[in-house]
Amino acid sequence: MRIVIPTLVLSLAVASSVYAAPTPVTHHLEKRNWITDKIKSLFEDVLHSMECDACVAALVGVKDVAWLNKNWALDAINSICPSLSKQSADVCSGLVYSQGPVILDSLLSADITGGDGKFMCFQVLGICSPPAIGSGTLTFPKSKPANSVVPAPSGTLVDVVHLSDWHVDTQYVQGSEAACNKPLCCRKYADSPAVANRSASSWGDYNCDSPPKLGLNLLTYIPTVANPSFAILTAGLNVKIYPTVGNHEAGPVNLFPTTASGGDISWLYSSLADDWSRWLPADAVNSVKNYGAYTVSPQPGFRIISLNNNFYYTMNFYLYGHTKDYDPNGEIKWLIAQLQAAEDAGERVWIIGHVGPSQTDCIQNWSALYYQVVQRYSPHVIAEQFFGHTHYDDFALYYGPGAKSSQNAIASAWIGPSVTHYTNLNPGFCVYKVDTKSWNVFDSLTYIADLNQAASWDASGSSPNWHLEYSARAAYGAYVPLNATAPLSASWWHSVTTTFETTPAAFQKYWSYRGKSAGRIAACAPGSTCAAEMICDLRAGKSSDACSGISFALKKREDGEEEEEKEAAGEIETRALYPRANDKPWNKKLCGTY
Repeated sequence: MRIVIPTLVLSLAVASSVYAAPTPVTHHLEKRNWITDKIKSLFEDVLHSMECDACVAALVGVKDVAWLNKNWALDAINSICPSLSKQSADVCSGLVYSQGPVILDSLLSADITGGDGKFMCFQVLGICSPPAIGSGTLTFPKSKPANSVVPAPSGTLVDVVHLSDWHVDTQYVQGSEAACNKPLCCRKYADSPAVANRSASSWGDYNCDSPPKLGLNLLTYIPTVANPSFAILTAGLNVKIYPTVGNHEAGPVNLFPTTASGGDISWLYSSLADDWSRWLPADAVNSVKNYGAYTVSPQPGFRIISLNNNFYYTMNFYLYGHTKDYDPNGEIKWLIAQLQAAEDAGERVWIIGHVGPSQTDCIQNWSALYYQVVQRYSPHVIAEQFFGHTHYDDFALYYGPGAKSSQNAIASAWIGPSVTHYTNLNPGFCVYKVDTKSWNVFDSLTYIADLNQAASWDASGSSPNWHLEYSARAAYGAYVPLNATAPLSASWWHSVTTTFETTPAAFQKYWSYRGKSAGRIAACAPGSTCAAEMICDLRAGKSSDACSGISFALKKREDGEEEEEKEAAGEIETRALYPRANDKPWNKKLCGTY
């Protein structure tokens, strides 16, 4: 068998053996410069070819250097980051030195040439073919009951508020530059212009995260349109809140160590437990202290299970040192135990989390396991699922074994719109009309404010024009009528997606509502590749079924490109690690590092 070793990787391997020997201190700078040049060549090869082998070779090269000296690897990547990414040196440094140490530790633990490299290149960058799902088939404590039925509704509806992705920026500065050269604007940076080209309003900007003022104003508006029994995810209302931990809670952001990876984030779980103790009972608080997940019963016969699904977020770099750890911290096992207990007790369950399992941001092996759980316990136990993270107003569908059809649709997941307007979206939130026996959603009301009017709010001394954007029941019931006593079921939602395929007006309505009527995301014409991918994604309860694929905003660099062309086409788009819009706006990989 002939083994082919890429030339650049071989160079680094040789260099490793040379550098292992004692070297005079005066040669250290020259040595590190040589390493920097080699790593830069590896990354440029990725940009030129966009090929899997080049990506794996780059990981091998970085790992080789990390074996010698982690700081050399970090310094080398930091030095080439501005030229490859077109980001400023301070942005690069913040990214490299906060995320880099965990990435290097994972590279050192991973079998890069044995499959882990391809897995990483696929899950993070969208390069390499999707690996086969290796997480296997789950075994459940009991078989699914043959006579399982969904309880009949009571006919009594209550309001439940869904607030997601606040992204409150305490460094937001009114009047600062809103069209800056950073991943996040509306802040005062050392190189900010004295006079802003586009001045940030006091209420926010499409290029920025939310000022505290906007979030506080939203909380005063909610009681005028809803009388919530409780709220899910994050809020500050005078009702009980059932929160879930998001990727931005960690510091550095996204990085949640697991039992297999090592590392300690108990400080976060302790802090969350203390903060959430005003809403949660003692047993749930103790569960949060363990790893951020908990279960609670707000009313008899009804249970909420809050997952810490940052353990399977693709930007949680702790995961890549142990890619065969398909159930980090045993959360799937724990989830099954809670659902089995709920089934035995005749309870209805809501599952809430941040990163939705249907999103390409979710590790495929874990998503495949979660899908099996939903199939086992739906629709008789799992009433609804609620996630966030994408910033869009969206949903996803789950099916029983067999065809993806209306008859076979068994569960749906609500992906709540973000409070933040970052990026190019209006701020918004949802109010669900929920039956108090079946705990199914009978209507979803999305409220928004038109941020393009922010300057006029400042000029007139007025407040945001929060208003009802649409009722899902009214908007889509016009195309797929449903009985007044029927919930917005998975079967009904599948029929809605079928209408999207045949009725351009219905799809365009969805496309506008998905972006919270801001009208600032790229067009998605009915019948186009975009529309087909979006409809496919709506039917993809597991991330491996998604059609839009993973994108890191990388674009192949052609030979002979001029420097100014490279700026647009050939760089590593570090801003894809931030929650910014993507070149393919229907791709769900939005939120990341900042």
